[in-house]
Amino acid sequence: MKRALVIGYGNTLRGDDGAGIRAAERLAGRFPDVDVLTVHELQPELAETMSGYREVVFLDAAVQGSAIHSEVITPAADSRPDGSHSHSPGSLLSLCSALFGRAPERSLLIAIPGQEFEFSEQLSPFTQAMVERAVEQAGNFLSS
Repeated sequence: MKRALVIGYGNTLRGDDGAGIRAAERLAGRFPDVDVLTVHELQPELAETMSGYREVVFLDAAVQGSAIHSEVITPAADSRPDGSHSHSPGSLLSLCSALFGRAPERSLLIAIPGQEFEFSEQLSPFTQAMVERAVEQAGNFLSS
């Protein structure tokens, strides 16, 4: 089983919605021994990949709030309608267990607050600063 996977997700063409991807890219440079994926949304196919890791960090933008929110993730049912292609981190952990008989031992979601979600490839200055804080928090989690 591999040690750690970072999954950054969002839309880099919608301003601050790309914060999770930008944070994941920064972590890839700081932690070369950690595998990093960037995706538009969390899809069920990620469960197979995740099942091969001891720990996973999810990085995403948050529409609400003015501070970074970190949350330990445990397997959970998804409240989205059947047939949805996008899943929550908790539902992906459930899929790992159900389909592959194993799931990461530790998982963390870091939600990065955003302010501007219009069409743009740039992060707002506020969210760029929050990305740096998220990278620090993820680094602390990965180092513990």
